[in-house]
Amino acid sequence: MSDGLRRVLAGIVTVALAGIVVAGIALGEDSEGDRVRSIGMRIKCPVCQGEPIADSPAPLSEEMMTIVAEQVAAGRSDSEIIDYFTERYGDGVLLDPPFEGRTVALWVLPFVALAGGLALIVGKTRRRARPDGGES
Repeated sequence: MSDGLRRVLAGIVTVALAGIVVAGIALGEDSEGDRVRSIGMRIKCPVCQGEPIADSPAPLSEEMMTIVAEQVAAGRSDSEIIDYFTERYGDGVLLDPPFEGRTVALWVLPFVALAGGLALIVGKTRRRARPDGGES
């Protein structure tokens, strides 16, 4: 077998194995620990500033993570666990608040700010491009 053919076959085998690994990761089921961490990353620590309970060292966050683990072990769904915490702490406990009347500003303001910034950039660029030096 020639050296070039071996390289091609090695490349094909490598790509095939990488595809199998990626498919296994994407299609595989999460363990309970993965689910607990995933849910903990969606809930904001009431003590810390914008930090998820999964990463927070605060004792309250550790207690909340214990509750998440207990509820996962009890067979509750992710939405049931999230609802448990929102009933006790309100929507403010969520790092990704739901899109509803009270939270519209949280979802819309970043886009308004982006549009305003783009409008400023376009306005400055147009003034610089004028042949009279940008003065009216």
